[in-house]
Amino acid sequence: MTGFVYTTLKKGILNGLSIILVMAKVIVPCYIAIEFIKYFGLIDIISRFFRPFMGLFGLPGEAALGLIAGYLINLYAAIAVLTPLNLSTKDITIMALMLGISHALPVETPVTQKTGVNGWIMLAARIFFSLLSGILLNLLWKLF
Repeated sequence: MTGFVYTTLKKGILNGLSIILVMAKVIVPCYIAIEFIKYFGLIDIISRFFRPFMGLFGLPGEAALGLIAGYLINLYAAIAVLTPLNLSTKDITIMALMLGISHALPVETPVTQKTGVNGWIMLAARIFFSLLSGILLNLLWKLF
């Protein structure tokens, strides 16, 4: 019994450390990149450019960086990008819903195609419903 517990704990700890390493490889560079973007004042330029589009979701323009990171890389990259932006609870909730529906598109689209589903249709549907859910949650948020 003791050997089983030791083996199970060892396996769990090693798996946990492996996951932390994978996450750190994505999160740390993205977080640093956003800090540089903020430091050099580029966040204001990006924010102004995306403000009209992100306004549909009730989000600030700079949240587009997190949306793009989540769509193209993965959720960990989106978290790393969004963390230094100091978004509100509402903003984070809307982003979480949108990215929960549509994330890591370059990786998941080919996987979807291998199941026999039309990858392009699924890609378009995921993005469409992600954006639609952001708009609807923003409208719902305004009601309450």
